[in-house]
Amino acid sequence: MKIKYLIAAIFTSCSLSVHGQVFESEQNPPGIKFREIVTENFQLIYPEEIESDAQRMANTLGHLLPHVANTLRKKPRKISIILQNQGTESNGFVQLAPRRSEFFTTPPQSSDYQDWLNSLAVHELRHVVQFDKLTGYLRKPFFEELALLIFGVTLPPWFYEGDAVGIETALTGAGRGRLPGWELIFRTNTLSGKKYSYTKNYLGSVKDLTPGYYQLGYFMTSRLRREHGSNILDSLYHRIRKNPLRPYNFSNSLRHFTGMTTRRLHDSTVKELAELWTRQAAKIDAEKFPALNKKKRRYPLDYLLPVAVSDSQILALKQGRQITPELILIDRKGNEKRMLKIGYQKEPHFHFAADKIVWDEIRFDGRFHKRSFNVINISDLVTGSRKQLTHKTRLFAPALSPDGSLITAVEVSVSNRIALVEIDPQTGNVLKRYPSPRNASLQTPSFDETGSKIVMAAVTAEGIGLLELDRTTGVYTTVLPFQRQQIARPVYAGQRIVFKAHYNGIDNLYILQNEQTFRLTSVEFGAFNPSFDRFSRQILFNNYQPAGFDVSTAKLTMQAPADFKSTFINYASPVAAQEGLVNVFDSIPDRKFASRPYSELKNLFYFHSLGLSADDNPYFNDYNIGIHLKSDNKLNTLGLSVGYEYNKALRGSEYLASLSYKKYLPIIRLAYHNQPRLLYQRNQTAAGVALIPITWREHITEANISLPLAFNRFDHTYNVSAGVGTSYTSRYEIMNRPRTFIGTLEFPVRYTLNLSGNSIRNAMDLAPRFGQNINLSYRHFPLDDNFAGYLFTLRSRFYFPGLGRNHSFQAAFNYQSSGGTYNSTTDIPYIRGYGNLRPTENLENTLFLDYRLPLFYPDWEVSTLAYIKRVRGGIFADYENIGKQGSYKPRSFGVNLQADMNLLRFYLPNFAAGGAIIFTTGKSAQNPIFDFSFSYTF
Repeated sequence: MKIKYLIAAIFTSCSLSVHGQVFESEQNPPGIKFREIVTENFQLIYPEEIESDAQRMANTLGHLLPHVANTLRKKPRKISIILQNQGTESNGFVQLAPRRSEFFTTPPQSSDYQDWLNSLAVHELRHVVQFDKLTGYLRKPFFEELALLIFGVTLPPWFYEGDAVGIETALTGAGRGRLPGWELIFRTNTLSGKKYSYTKNYLGSVKDLTPGYYQLGYFMTSRLRREHGSNILDSLYHRIRKNPLRPYNFSNSLRHFTGMTTRRLHDSTVKELAELWTRQAAKIDAEKFPALNKKKRRYPLDYLLPVAVSDSQILALKQGRQITPELILIDRKGNEKRMLKIGYQKEPHFHFAADKIVWDEIRFDGRFHKRSFNVINISDLVTGSRKQLTHKTRLFAPALSPDGSLITAVEVSVSNRIALVEIDPQTGNVLKRYPSPRNASLQTPSFDETGSKIVMAAVTAEGIGLLELDRTTGVYTTVLPFQRQQIARPVYAGQRIVFKAHYNGIDNLYILQNEQTFRLTSVEFGAFNPSFDRFSRQILFNNYQPAGFDVSTAKLTMQAPADFKSTFINYASPVAAQEGLVNVFDSIPDRKFASRPYSELKNLFYFHSLGLSADDNPYFNDYNIGIHLKSDNKLNTLGLSVGYEYNKALRGSEYLASLSYKKYLPIIRLAYHNQPRLLYQRNQTAAGVALIPITWREHITEANISLPLAFNRFDHTYNVSAGVGTSYTSRYEIMNRPRTFIGTLEFPVRYTLNLSGNSIRNAMDLAPRFGQNINLSYRHFPLDDNFAGYLFTLRSRFYFPGLGRNHSFQAAFNYQSSGGTYNSTTDIPYIRGYGNLRPTENLENTLFLDYRLPLFYPDWEVSTLAYIKRVRGGIFADYENIGKQGSYKPRSFGVNLQADMNLLRFYLPNFAAGGAIIFTTGKSAQNPIFDFSFSYTF
């Protein structure tokens, strides 16, 4: 049941730009003044500084609703839409338990050619309709988790995400279905003969590039609608809803209406796409551009954003499945030299000039993870030094002036006001601010060779155009008109401007001169990220290939005027026809809605679900069956659960309640538990030793205050968490009470401190390359005269690089010291195979040494039961009570083997199944010991 709920949570947190996520439960920093607008169909909750955006969204959502709901024939119930302005991520999602949708308002630096919030609104609103169409009859206060479970277990993510992308494309003049760069991996794989199976295209691969379920689902659902009419999705939802317990409900219903399995639908879609893309490729006179990066690569690898630093060296951002992002130098022979590692970015970006490198990175708020920042970092190419230049800023896509004396970047304020700013590269101070005309979303600015002008892409409701800023006058000029085209990364080449667009249906480079646009490249798959090489007077760019982005050069010669005749395969055109060939954003009303302060106090509680549980009994080898009523408010500041469980082992009832308050810096948790208990006391009699059962019930009231903090800096993440907790236990209905039995346990105290610092990981890493993790705890009885004792525990784990790439060496040392009441308590992990060994008295420490390595990446399909992505192995040695009685040899050692897989075609969780052969050096009931394991992660 736990796994099913977690699967449902993953699958049903639908997002525009992020693959599925678990329940979103983070908080905003305190002090934000939220307001609300209540309409017939929506409750908009938003910070007061984005009142104008909230008014616009109130009009937009009401106008969109009938269009988005039309082909599913379902008007959804009123829902809360929360506009989040504190983060720098560009994202959106819909979830249940509690039922809400969130729009993150910061626009991205690369998007389709329409307003960001408009794009979010049409996509996420389709998810709202999907939820209500399938499970809308299951409502609060009891059934939202059940609705989530049914939706998540029934529908594959490609189906509902592909449909939402299809709607955003069909109902607007933009949408990701109109972008050749969005289908780039899928088209390249298909034209290159990499025609992967349905399972691999859907569930992905560790070793190969696959399209992703958004792209896959867009094409499959679009074909489904074209071949079987606009009502096919409605029919599928309706049949599934009528019998939600039908096994393999989606596949069964798909076959019922179409005669096809999901695999056949996939295969026929890919076959058709191969024919369409082959005909498209035949219309394009593609040129070959040799790669300057010569290093052979076994797995996909990108060499992004190339820029010439001398006549013999190129700087590029290298990243891939095997490595985390790093800036490297490539010489003209293809030899590489690593310069520095960088951290998390919204989108890959850096800029070079005058022997300096600037780039932006995301920084988390330590405690309130709804808030994040985008900071600028700077490095000296000669000395290799690096530093974070700005702090707690919202700055994107920095670029250096030619002499390195100035940085320009895009600034997005929390009020969603956009400006181009100039920054001092020594202090990080903002020197000047140029507000964006009409608050257009500015993207990737770049200086000319004199440093007096800056060119940038700009996004409005009319599309994307190019703006040029004259720094002398502070005036913006439109140098390329706004149009329905994804124009990106403009750079100067002398007096001309080079940029990426897709006029001919493929992403290519174009050049703007004297208000005329000329084609610069004609590639097979896609050309991106141009830069002007002033040494060779050529253009460096990224030429996409089946193994990733290569670095190539193009001569700065204008091949032909852009004829604007596109060969792009508009796969959603039949869907657009079914939706009425309308652009829903052409006629948005402009009504002024009443707004009022949002009262968090009145909305502290939102009871949404009765959840079933089957929890392990902590005292007996059995389980408790229970039911819990849950409340979580929509701002994630208060969680409450009350429940009942039946203790099967003791045949008694248990009553539970817990509360978690997370609005402020510390997190406060309170819990109550009423439960039956049992223990046996040895009693010496004339007939021998008798075990006397002692039974009782007890009230346990617990309180805990914790402060969890998480930070990141460059290529490392850091966590600091401190907490203190206590409890009060009162025992009653005591049967066979011994004289020494104590009825109350008064306020034992436990202190915890967790410290960690780990390098970021890539897809193939089994562990961080470097990491230090230390957990400390201390327990004692400072306020209870009936008890005396203490327990100190240290747990630690350290990570080091192995002998090969993605290998990991790990050392974990654990120690405890105890006395008094805790003298027989063990609070550190036992060695492997412990259950078959003679117990060690007074366990004081353990040491685990592990070497882990990936073995191979098979991408094996075991029918529909399992899809195995990776097989990994390792060797280990476990030590116990080191230094005590000369025990310096391992007490157990062995080898292990595990397979990482998806089961039953569920996208998440990821399962690991395997086993270990454990040898012991002491007396053992079994030697060797065979141990089997099964686990899951997200």
